[in-house]
Amino acid sequence: MNPNRIAAVQYGIGPLRSQGAFWANVRRHIERAKAQQAKLVVLPEYLTGHLLSLAEPMSNAEACEYLHGFTDEYYSRFAALSREFGMIVLAGTHIHRDGVPAGADGSRNYCNEAFLFFPDGRVERHKKNHLTPEEQRAWPLVAGDGYAVHETEVGVVAMQICYDIEFPEGTRILADMGAQIVLCPSYTDAAAGYWRVRHCSQARAVENQLYVALSGIVGSMPNVPQVDAGYCRAGVFAPCDRPFPNDGILAVGKGGRSAVVVADASLERLADNRANGGVAPFFDRRHRLYDAYAGKAGAAAGGVKVPEA
Repeated sequence: MNPNRIAAVQYGIGPLRSQGAFWANVRRHIERAKAQQAKLVVLPEYLTGHLLSLAEPMSNAEACEYLHGFTDEYYSRFAALSREFGMIVLAGTHIHRDGVPAGADGSRNYCNEAFLFFPDGRVERHKKNHLTPEEQRAWPLVAGDGYAVHETEVGVVAMQICYDIEFPEGTRILADMGAQIVLCPSYTDAAAGYWRVRHCSQARAVENQLYVALSGIVGSMPNVPQVDAGYCRAGVFAPCDRPFPNDGILAVGKGGRSAVVVADASLERLADNRANGGVAPFFDRRHRLYDAYAGKAGAAAGGVKVPEA
């Protein structure tokens, strides 16, 4: 088994007959990743949103509370699946209450959080830092406020959830912290959203000379307004430079159907790229130049001036 093989899931949604059918579907995707000798698998953002198909249509606030009710089962089942298959499992994201203070009217006390389960029982977490305009406007969600990297058997990994990857600052922070592989569970309901996240995933791989694994949702649930449709081609991406393919694509799924794509995220090849690539955008940054203009740009935009180092 290649110790650095990772899998990205293109997860198919549709009407469910039972909770058991949902967990059987999740298990099948993990089994398929295991059969392809992956050591780490990435499931998509809003994974447990599939369970909304078991209920009558509801408001976003009601949907958040409904999904929160599955939190204990979500945690225990994924811990067991990681242990059973001997795999690191990024269990998509799950909406839940986690000690988030509510507003005076009880609003905005849920978070959209990714959980990374390890076979030895360890669990790492990442709350979505950048909520989309719709999530800010129409969902009772609170944004995360932190970054972290995690040592694993496949390398140093970090999590960025969907819209997070569209902000280059976050992935640059993670790269500076030592990240070699960024795991990006996403949910995009249309082609434009997918291509934004896809292009930004590949841009972050180029800028920081690291790998990005992107998962997502395909299919439709017309009676579930929160997750009514998904468009995605899951993939694993590298810098567009030697020794990698010219387009930086290590693996990518075909659109419209459930799939698991795998690629070897070789740390040796990554080190080769950082040492011998045709360009070195991660190392050739001009910090003093950027710092000199950061305050000016912030003032011009009405933003906050970046403190001097």
